[in-house]
Amino acid sequence: MRKHLIYAGLFLVSIGFSACDEDFKDWAEPQSNPQEDAVAQLTATFAAGKDASIVMDEATVDSVEIVKLSSTTAEEGSSIAINSLTLNGDYTIPYAVKEGNVIKVALAQLDSVTQEAYKSRASVERELKVAVKASAVTSSGEGIQLSGNEVSITLKPGATPVPDPDGYYIVGDFKGWSAAGAIPMTKAGDNLYTLEMEATDVAYFKIFPASAINGDDLDWDKALGSAVDGDVSGDNFIVWTDVQAIKSELVGRIKITVDVANYRFTVKDNSAPTEIYMTGSAYNWGGTWNQFIPVNDTKGAFWGIYYFGTDEEVKFAPQADWGGDFGFAASISAASIELAGLSDSGGNIKVGKAGWYLVFVSVIGDDKRVEFEKPNVYLIGDVSKGGWDAQLGEQDLFTVPTTADGEFISSEFAKDGEVRICVHPEAASTDWWRTEFIVLEGKIAYRGNGGDQARVQGRVGQKTYLNFGNNTGRIE
Repeated sequence: MRKHLIYAGLFLVSIGFSACDEDFKDWAEPQSNPQEDAVAQLTATFAAGKDASIVMDEATVDSVEIVKLSSTTAEEGSSIAINSLTLNGDYTIPYAVKEGNVIKVALAQLDSVTQEAYKSRASVERELKVAVKASAVTSSGEGIQLSGNEVSITLKPGATPVPDPDGYYIVGDFKGWSAAGAIPMTKAGDNLYTLEMEATDVAYFKIFPASAINGDDLDWDKALGSAVDGDVSGDNFIVWTDVQAIKSELVGRIKITVDVANYRFTVKDNSAPTEIYMTGSAYNWGGTWNQFIPVNDTKGAFWGIYYFGTDEEVKFAPQADWGGDFGFAASISAASIELAGLSDSGGNIKVGKAGWYLVFVSVIGDDKRVEFEKPNVYLIGDVSKGGWDAQLGEQDLFTVPTTADGEFISSEFAKDGEVRICVHPEAASTDWWRTEFIVLEGKIAYRGNGGDQARVQGRVGQKTYLNFGNNTGRIE
């Protein structure tokens, strides 16, 4: 009969095989402790089983044959034992070995592993690389490890509900379990919806498509949720049969994300600090805390330009004191690590290459990011060579000093007009004016989260000089 998979939600839940014509009580085990390899490496060659291409919506059995032993160089009369089976390098699954060394697995478990490996329930054909380890016991009782090969099979998960083009709502303890309490989510991409809100207490909730809400009526048959009631994982698959409530234990600013392409949900802390500070070995580890500049109207994002000596170590905190501090545990791109020679030093970020860097820091809930970039500073607008309409380019870059007390120097002003200056962190991908600053009364004045700054005029042929070490500047 046709089998409809009810996804268990928990990865590798221990379930039994239900096939009525197979005996799965005798799991494959090595028949002896493997001995040292023989002088000549012996092999076991495996091929895909008869069920190497599986479509869940067409499956009619409970267990499938995914791998079979096709040949071996072990001496005639040897007994072959299957020692282990892994999928895509990281996932294991119970298996049974039948006559002729055919390896069978439960279909529901294989489907579960496939979805977990790809973090998706989408009905898309997925490749699974199956690796088998085997050993042989010769007729004389000698145990020999056998080298093997990887086998590819495919599995296509079952169809998911069609995404609702009119969007999704959150219904639950936040505003009541009714149509009137439904909170609309914001479309954030193709089949991706988010809700940012202030949570005042622990709350249970479910997800409803727009088609489930008709005035004061709520169609409970269309609810989406978790396979486990009170799921507090914060990141799991969405189910549409035997639907249970998701539980949020977060209080404060939270973000709920619903992905109806892959049918997953996340619940994350979405709070963000209003300030970020840096200290480190050059600042007597807390003797000085350097405040970063907010990226204008960009939640949890900050930047600063600093000189770092070789092997200098730093950490960051949301206040000018210890507490909630972080260092190398933050997400750092490979490009940043290579550029500055960054490494982990007991949780601190150690800088291996001395010089000036533009440092970008982002903190949203538990997601922390630190990037070290080239300290590019640009003229823009009236006095720049590129003007207002040009892309930020080399023609308007400041020169970068080689010493900690050196000055960044602009090119000569192309004409009279307003002097506008900015950095442009690649990690921020934002408008230039969100990270702009000017020189006022001999000091570098940062826009931060403020509005337009006072206008400063320059004359053709002048330059701007900036000293980020002591935060001074001049135009002359």
